[in-house]
Amino acid sequence: MSLKVEKQASVGWIVFDNPQRRNAINGAMWRGIPEAMARFDADREVRCIAFRGAGSEAFSAGADISEFDKARAERGSVAEYDDLLDRVLHSIQGSLKPSVAMIHGFCLGGGLEVALACDLRYCGESAQFGIPAAKLGLAYNVEGHKRLLETVGHARTREIMFLGRRYSAAESLAMGLVHQVFPDAELENAVGEFLRILCENAPLSIANTKTIVEEYVKSSGAPDSGRMRAAIERCARSEDYKEGRRAFMEKRKPRFEGK
Repeated sequence: MSLKVEKQASVGWIVFDNPQRRNAINGAMWRGIPEAMARFDADREVRCIAFRGAGSEAFSAGADISEFDKARAERGSVAEYDDLLDRVLHSIQGSLKPSVAMIHGFCLGGGLEVALACDLRYCGESAQFGIPAAKLGLAYNVEGHKRLLETVGHARTREIMFLGRRYSAAESLAMGLVHQVFPDAELENAVGEFLRILCENAPLSIANTKTIVEEYVKSSGAPDSGRMRAAIERCARSEDYKEGRRAFMEKRKPRFEGK
């Protein structure tokens, strides 16, 4: 059981590889996510980051429950575990590179937290979603609640959290939990096309939008107007902006370099 981190062309892949436990995420795997995100953030060749589970049975069935007696039994260990989850989610949300969750099968609990931290979520038609905290007696963390609220609104969040039930791909699409649903056999090709588009589009334009959106949805404080203005100006002064204008006038495809 491990977290596989690999670069394929311009895509950084983070793979939950624990198929015997439906890709449940253990402590070492949680700790590996911020490290992997930092590695991809620093790599100029990486244009976007994609998450998936090994195989096709599950994206991830959630945190590894076998570790709960140790990780969530004492007050200090609970706080430490929640701090780790916050670092994981913020490493994904705070990245200036777009992130995509490709979801086969089960996407539950902590697996859904990771997917919600991603910018885009696409799933196969047999996918199932849910957060069973109320069935386990768990106190779901603040950041996880926040991202769920932002995605589906407070009414759906209450239902998802109170009932702890599973939702089909069609139900999840209807409530905005995922962006699109594909036949299971077509999911990987469809996501591959989205990743290709992300890699070809202007990185600074995407980073600008990520900066502004994340400033407006952060959990505390007013949006940082200086940070948002700096992101806009960086984009406006970039070589990519010049290249985009030239390509439009010359009726050709632009070649963006993130400069």
